[in-house]
Amino acid sequence: MIDIGANLTDKSFRGDLGDVINRAIEGGVNHIVVTGTNESLSHDAATLALNRQDYLAYTAGVHPHYADDVADGWIDTIAEIASLGAAAIGETGLDYFRNFSTRENQRKVFQAQLELASSLDLPVFVHDRDSNGEVLEMLKHSATTDVVVHCFTGNGLLLDAYIEIGCYIGVTGWVCDPIRGLELANIIDRIPDERLLLETDSPYLMPKNIQPKPSTHRNEPGNLKYVRKKVAASRNESESHIDQITTANAIRFFRLPNSVATNDG
Repeated sequence: MIDIGANLTDKSFRGDLGDVINRAIEGGVNHIVVTGTNESLSHDAATLALNRQDYLAYTAGVHPHYADDVADGWIDTIAEIASLGAAAIGETGLDYFRNFSTRENQRKVFQAQLELASSLDLPVFVHDRDSNGEVLEMLKHSATTDVVVHCFTGNGLLLDAYIEIGCYIGVTGWVCDPIRGLELANIIDRIPDERLLLETDSPYLMPKNIQPKPSTHRNEPGNLKYVRKKVAASRNESESHIDQITTANAIRFFRLPNSVATNDG
């Protein structure tokens, strides 16, 4: 398994990140992509990953929540961080659920990163929450071709539309929630084998199917196996099949070494 989205730069991991990584290895996670969400955290993600290239990769980008906060020259900063060896540009996109930044600034920052990804020939790690199809339309008009829609939580029509333009779909512990994730669980079999990816979005979205119930609310990459379990059941496929196809997809999408598939940390 490969966890394609984990926020390991989050302050909740500062005290025990080594233990978190060890538990991920023990839990069958072959590789982790550390998510960058603004200039500072993208730098931190790069530093972390470049010190553990055997097990970690990273993305560099600005999340829509931070679109109002970018400094002059921010896109050059992201480009510089990405040039050190980023696996993708992002996390970037639109979030009209929280609206922590103005929609105009979100669109501007997203468009700039789509153009950067195209110029650097890097895939894009996309965030779309309640954008009412705007992310989809921006992607349709972008020169960027390699896109993963991270933490997909939309409906069947949106899922089909993303698949139609060739997007990969990232599935998190959201699918394990018997209430919020019910619709996703019911449509997840519409994702083609070659477009399915798994992620935890740690420290968020603790899978609800963990038994016994965890004593902490902090999610971590070692819990990816519970996402795999729910995805396999919802698609009526074996966990080993889900493991095989999602690992191959992540290696292809992020252009990781083939040796990652057998990596044991």
